[in-house]
Amino acid sequence: MAFKNKLEIRHPIRSTLAVALVAATPIVATTASADAATARAVSSHTVVAHSFATQQKQLEQQLAYRVTQLTKLGSDATSSKTLTAAHLATLQATLATATSSINALVTKVPSDTTGAELAADRATMLKDNRVFAVLTPQVIEIVEADGIASQVTSLQSNQSSLNSTVTGLEGQPGYKNALAHYNAFVAAVTKASTDSANVDAPVLAQVPSDFPGDTSVFVTANHELLGADLAVARASYDESVIGLAAGGYTGS
Repeated sequence: MAFKNKLEIRHPIRSTLAVALVAATPIVATTASADAATARAVSSHTVVAHSFATQQKQLEQQLAYRVTQLTKLGSDATSSKTLTAAHLATLQATLATATSSINALVTKVPSDTTGAELAADRATMLKDNRVFAVLTPQVIEIVEADGIASQVTSLQSNQSSLNSTVTGLEGQPGYKNALAHYNAFVAAVTKASTDSANVDAPVLAQVPSDFPGDTSVFVTANHELLGADLAVARASYDESVIGLAAGGYTGS
């Protein structure tokens, strides 16, 4: 009987311990699960924060590139010796507008706190300005077009004297060669003048909101300028050959 009583005493204690252990297991599991969830939440927050900071820094760098480019474009325009006063004024006004917009973003972006703000500022940087896609080819091509136009003016000023030179060679060995190059000279100068003049109006008319439609305008203008450059080179060559012909050069 005593033995039985001992068993009866021991069994409740063992049962109590077992129940306690079983009851504790969900608590341990729940605590571990909560810790894991907390860790994931902290990690997710850290990733989001890191991503935002990275995007913010990237946008700041992109704006810095545009500030540098706008400064360069302004310098290219003002340092040109052949850019017309009207074209200079137009380009400067366009660059001033873009510079004001970009500088405003340079001040605003560091204080942005949401991805939506960064997205809006990035859209303004691109769509409202197009520093690289529109303003850069616009300035470069207008400066180039006016440079070619200046060369054309110089060549045209020589045309009368070249004509006199060729006429004076009539009956001499170099006459036929000189006449052929004079005609080629006139044709080349005319082409250079026409091609360069075709660039001004369409290129200056382009605005950021036209992108990407204005890409074809810049490509066409680039082809016109290349043709004008080659025509100027040919005219200069023809001019030099006429001078040689005056000394008896026959082209053979």
